[in-house]
Amino acid sequence: MVSMLEGCSEGCGIAAALVAVFTWGTFGVPLKCNVNVEVNFFVMQSYKTLVCFVTSWLVIFLGEPIRWTPWGIVSGLFWVPGAACGIYAIRNAGVAVAVGTWSSIQVITSCIFGILIFQESVKDTKQTIMAIMTLMVGLVGMSRYSDSSAVAGGKDEGTVATAAEYAPVDSTDSEEALVGGGVPGPRKMKRAVSDGTVRKLVPLELEIENMTQPLIDGGPGDQYLDHDHKDAKERMVRIFNGRIVLTQRQMGLLAAIVNGAWGGLNLIPLHYAQRDSGMSGASYLISYATGSLIVCVWIWIGLFIYHYLNNQQNVQEALDHLPAWHVRELGIPGVLAGLFYSVGNFCSILAVAYLGQGVGFSFCQGQLLVSGLWGVFYFKEIQGRETIIKWFGSAIVTVIGIIWLSAMHENAPAH
Repeated sequence: MVSMLEGCSEGCGIAAALVAVFTWGTFGVPLKCNVNVEVNFFVMQSYKTLVCFVTSWLVIFLGEPIRWTPWGIVSGLFWVPGAACGIYAIRNAGVAVAVGTWSSIQVITSCIFGILIFQESVKDTKQTIMAIMTLMVGLVGMSRYSDSSAVAGGKDEGTVATAAEYAPVDSTDSEEALVGGGVPGPRKMKRAVSDGTVRKLVPLELEIENMTQPLIDGGPGDQYLDHDHKDAKERMVRIFNGRIVLTQRQMGLLAAIVNGAWGGLNLIPLHYAQRDSGMSGASYLISYATGSLIVCVWIWIGLFIYHYLNNQQNVQEALDHLPAWHVRELGIPGVLAGLFYSVGNFCSILAVAYLGQGVGFSFCQGQLLVSGLWGVFYFKEIQGRETIIKWFGSAIVTVIGIIWLSAMHENAPAH
C-alpha cells in the first residue's frame, strides 16, 4: 500500500504545524469545562499516554506500514517524565507562566539541535535566529499578560484565576471528603489541611489559599507545604528530608524548566530513526507511542515498588497509596484531552519531519497563542482592557515570528 503522505514536503509540514498549534492549545479545554476533582499529575499524563498509544495505530489507514525502532523508547523517556512535569508546573506556577517558560526553552533547544547540531538547511541563519528571538519575545509577552492578577497586582503572584469556582466542602475523616470531589474509593489521598476544609479542584490548576500539595501524593522524605504562610509566594516545599526548600511557585517553575529542557527533546530521536531505519514522520508514531507506554508502565511499577517498600511490604497498602484514576469523572474529558494532544503530537512529528527540528518544533510552540485565545474569549481569564491589548500585541509578535521562521525553511527532499 502506498502511503497517503508520500510526496509531502514543506507544505505538509506547515499545515501539520498549524494543526499542532491548535490542538495542543486546546487539549486542556475539556478538563477545565467538565472536571471538578483533583487528579494527580502523573495520572493525567497516563491518560494522555494511553490515548496516544491507541490512536497511533490509525496511521495504518494512511498506508503506513507497522514498523518498530527502539528510538521510540528514547522518545518516551523524554516525553513522559517531561510532560508530567509540565502538568505539575501548571498546577503550581499557573498556566501562563508554565507554558510560556517551557515553550521558550523548547524553541531554544530546537534551534540548537536543528540548526547547530543537525545542520538543517535554512535560507539565512541570521534571519532564522532573529525569527526565533521574535517568536520567543511574543511567547514571553503572551505568558506575561495571560496572568491578569500578576499584571494588575490585585492578587498574590502565586495565585492563578481559574475557569471554575473552588467550592469548599466540610472536612471529615472520610476518604470521600479528602478526595475533594466526593468520590468513594480505596485511595488514601493524604492532604494536610490547616483551616479544617478541603476544596474541589480543577486538574492542572494551582491549589489556592490554605490548601497543601505534596510532590507526588506524599512520601517519607517529602514534607507538605508550610501552611503557616498565607502568601503563595512564601509557602514552602521541603524535599529530600528538608535538604532542599523551595516555594510552591519555584517548584512549578523548576518543573516547567525540566519539561522545556528534557521533555522538549522528545522528537530528537526521530532524526536518528530516519537515519538508521529510514522512517518517515508518520511511521515513527507507533514506535513513539509504544515506547512512551512502556516508559509509563515502568514508572507505575517504580511507584508501586516505592510504596511497597515503605509500607511494610504490604501489596494492598502499596496499591492503596497509588494515585487514583477517577475514571468515572475524568474518563470522557480525559479521553477528549488525550485525543487533542495526540493529534497535536502526530502533527508535530510531521512538522519536524518536513520542516526540521529548528523550524518545525519551534513553529508548534505557537500553542500558547491558541490557549490564550481560549482564556480571553471563553474562560474570561484575562481581565482588563489594557492587559488584553498587550496580550494581543504579544500575539501579533508571535505570529510574525512564526511566519518569519517558516519562511526561512529551505525546501528539502520529501521523506
